[in-house]
Amino acid sequence: MERLGENLRGVNFFGTDGIRGKTDTADLSYLEALSLFRKSAVITPSLIDLAVRAFVRLIGGDGSSVYVTGSDGRDSVTGNAFVNAMNNAFAASGATVCYLGVVPTPAVPQYQILNGCMGAAMLTASHNPSNQNGIKFFFKGKKLLPEGELGDLKLSSIMLEIALSETSPKKSDGAVKNVDPAKMVLDTLESSVPVKDMTGMHFILDTAAGAWTRFADAFFKKNGLSYMRISEDEKGHNINRNCGVAEIEGHESYTRLQIPYAPRIIKTLFENTDSYGIVTDGDGDRGMLLKYDKASDTVKVYDGDEEAFLMMGLLSCERSFEGSRIVCTLESDIMSSVSFAQRFGCRSVITDVGDKWICNCNLSDLAIGFESSGHVIMPITLENGEILLSGNGLMTAAISAVALDKGIASFKRGYSKTFYTYFVNKMLFCQGSKLFEEDAAMLDKALAEAIKDEKSLSSRRRAFKDRNVLAYEIIRDGLTVALIVSRNSGTEDKNAVYLKCTPDLTAILEPVAKMLVSRHREAMRNENLPEMEIVRLILCSIDQSRSFTVSDAQQKDTMFTSVLHALEREGRIKGDGVRFVSA
Repeated sequence: MERLGENLRGVNFFGTDGIRGKTDTADLSYLEALSLFRKSAVITPSLIDLAVRAFVRLIGGDGSSVYVTGSDGRDSVTGNAFVNAMNNAFAASGATVCYLGVVPTPAVPQYQILNGCMGAAMLTASHNPSNQNGIKFFFKGKKLLPEGELGDLKLSSIMLEIALSETSPKKSDGAVKNVDPAKMVLDTLESSVPVKDMTGMHFILDTAAGAWTRFADAFFKKNGLSYMRISEDEKGHNINRNCGVAEIEGHESYTRLQIPYAPRIIKTLFENTDSYGIVTDGDGDRGMLLKYDKASDTVKVYDGDEEAFLMMGLLSCERSFEGSRIVCTLESDIMSSVSFAQRFGCRSVITDVGDKWICNCNLSDLAIGFESSGHVIMPITLENGEILLSGNGLMTAAISAVALDKGIASFKRGYSKTFYTYFVNKMLFCQGSKLFEEDAAMLDKALAEAIKDEKSLSSRRRAFKDRNVLAYEIIRDGLTVALIVSRNSGTEDKNAVYLKCTPDLTAILEPVAKMLVSRHREAMRNENLPEMEIVRLILCSIDQSRSFTVSDAQQKDTMFTSVLHALEREGRIKGDGVRFVSA
């Protein structure tokens, strides 16, 4: 046991947004659960129990504490094994747990702030497929950062400490109370969204068969708004399946020719051209707006960058943002910070990927925070005077729709592309690894060669707080006009290469980004992952028969559907959810 524990020392078990992984309900000891997660990114109820108990110890909780928890609904497929593990672990010391049930993520920190709860947790894997789950922790309404006495690294060390000294969960001595958050959730929407301005507008909703589903229905019905929800009711196994933000992320628009291979909401918008589309992810903290554009005969996707700009445009009709600050992440469009400065007089801060960095920016003059993924953080003053900083996908997409309906325009986008490599061994790409250092050397040389004829341009390596991010920026006249970034996902077995640049630099920088992607697809694949067998099956079938048709049994297999999603995101196949061909 001690030898196994030694291999786990110094490891941070938390990624971009908490812990996430594929689920297994096996009854394991704490140390076995940690080892399995480290080796295969598999989450068990024992791991959730261990993480909660470590979090309680980290924040100094005891039997008199009150905690709040929620979930995104996917755990119904296990009989709520992971929900029970989370709640029982919080209650183990005799504490009281207020369980909000299936609820959008922003409701959890809001309830925590309003009721003075010691700690909070959300059981979710966000936009990930239903065969995965995870947990996010909140202290004083904010997620944990990696460093510090209340950080992920410290929490990870406490998890290992407990695992080495104890073997199994304690019996719960506290009380778990079911709390209905509907009034709080709906009141927040109604006080933040200009509902009166939505009268006469028609909405098409895709709630990813997740946490927003019943609340979105209630909000639109209560306020007499015209809408149609095209995503299924939440059933656990169908969360994010062929729906939600993950299906449209990375697209700027859709043409009619793409309808057979696009999410259902795209076809529906082409059939209802006067409607506004709202798409959220499984746990509801991300959202995007869609609208048919007659001039180009396309369905336009407004991501988090553009939603933030539209919202600011609407709010600026009532107040000035001159001198305030916006916070975006390195995922954001390179033109966003420039555009905010020109239009609203805002100063900008660029931070690491993930809304936790935005929410922990501690800026008194924060106007709005955002990233292209659909996280938009608008400061909300609660009734007790405290400020809530948490993404609310339905709210921000709805406000953006009102802004667009009033004629407010978005900014002119730069070039933005994310290239994914799925099913990788992430240990191969981290600071100090052979691949990481070779990538840095390659980028130094390739970027110098790419811009050698552009005397106004210079390139340099840029450091972010996540040391395992490799980033280079191109500078022109003191301004960042391009970013090439490579980082591992903190939530899935994938690596991403981002290229963000002004349109005039696309031709010279895209080949450099593609060179990096090619290296990763060759060097980082983890052939031992079970998903790779499915990859080979699908690609072999397409190679031999020119298409692959998903059987009824395969449609119900969450691992199979997640592989199809990954191959689509890599741009290797395209399909309508049932029949797939080479892209």
